[in-house]
Amino acid sequence: MLYPSIPPIPEVSTANMSVLQECGEPLLALSTLSPKIAVYSAYYHLGYDGALPEIYLRENAAKRLIAAAEKLPASFHLVALDGWRSTQVQASLYEQFRQSLLRQGWQEGDALKAELGKFVALPTTDRQKPSPHLSGGAIDLTIAGPDGWLDMGTDFDDFSDMAETRYFEEISEPTEQQRAIRDNRRLLYHLMIEAGFVNYPKEWWHYEYGTRSWAVRTQQEPRYGGIQTIHEITKS
Repeated sequence: MLYPSIPPIPEVSTANMSVLQECGEPLLALSTLSPKIAVYSAYYHLGYDGALPEIYLRENAAKRLIAAAEKLPASFHLVALDGWRSTQVQASLYEQFRQSLLRQGWQEGDALKAELGKFVALPTTDRQKPSPHLSGGAIDLTIAGPDGWLDMGTDFDDFSDMAETRYFEEISEPTEQQRAIRDNRRLLYHLMIEAGFVNYPKEWWHYEYGTRSWAVRTQQEPRYGGIQTIHEITKS
């Protein structure tokens, strides 16, 4: 049974802290690791500047991802959408979203920056305070079954309230479709949390291990600093 009694997704708070020491773990190419993990590099297919066809994740984060994938039923697998992200890709995403908000009528200023920051981290080259994806410890993903990707209620990178991980938990009398979406999100959430990741509450698809946010949430030291180029710390 795909949905044995899965508990709700809890409320959480998020924060950031500085990286104290880079652990030196290499990046691993996810397509080489497990038949239970498929790679669909979303930003590469969308043509973002600097995006690569492969998706990379730090070694221990990748091992935990494999452990999560292996808990899925035989006909299901994880689909990785994005992992390590260069400053070039981050800047391209940030600017695309900024332009989108301007077209919607937002004005330049602090309110626009705050809205941008909810969904796209400010591009940075600071190795001690990297954005989650620049560290190689963040993964965006979904689940696929025999009939394709599971319905999660929104597309990947949907910048609306519906993208919040707990959105369907807050509906008091959900429809059958809404219950299915809620349970799909619960399945992904608990797979990843049990594997040691933490979720970014505004994005059902975004999970982190070893990052600054992960460190605050788990009361541990952050493991990963920023990685500027794919050749800097990649393991073949």
